[in-house]
Amino acid sequence: MAQSFTVHLNFGSHCIEDVGLQWGVGLGGDMRRDTPSWGSAIEVPAVVELLDLIAVGAITAEQARDELNRLTGAIKEQMDREYERMIELMERPWPRARREEMRFDDRWVYAISTDDTPDAVKIGVAKDIAQRVKSLQAGSATSLVLRWSARGGFPLERYLHEQFDVRRTHGEWFDFQDCPDAVQAIDEAAQVFLQRYVEKGSANS
Repeated sequence: MAQSFTVHLNFGSHCIEDVGLQWGVGLGGDMRRDTPSWGSAIEVPAVVELLDLIAVGAITAEQARDELNRLTGAIKEQMDREYERMIELMERPWPRARREEMRFDDRWVYAISTDDTPDAVKIGVAKDIAQRVKSLQAGSATSLVLRWSARGGFPLERYLHEQFDVRRTHGEWFDFQDCPDAVQAIDEAAQVFLQRYVEKGSANS
């Protein structure tokens, strides 16, 4: 399902505002299917403006590439999450029986950070962690490292986001700078949630 976005391309003191971008099935040929931004389309006038900035030396081609990869990577992640949530809603019976309410979500919840800033941690969810990290890496100038993962899907991800909400900096990123061991803190919180699930499941069996 294609969607349209209006975004700003930021390059320090230079900004190309209100750029039209689309994401969805059928955008792009198979030749570049393995590239991080496959499935996206950007308006031609914005591309011309971007090339003009490169031509006059205001920005480098590498800066343009990195910003586009970062942007399309973020949009792809958002679209993946929306698609997965849509599937989850379609599969959910209505009204839900209590046992269905406890149905385990076996998707992976993960924590990643960069080598440069290991205390800035992203907590997300994905069916395929390796593919998600690859997608995120395309928009990151530094190497991403998988710090932790566990099965639990959206319920576990939401629980962890709530538990560490005071540490949230933006989106799914959290600041663990004053925490002695971020991975241990995340794992302990996850185990509390998963144990509650086991206990509730046992009570309903």
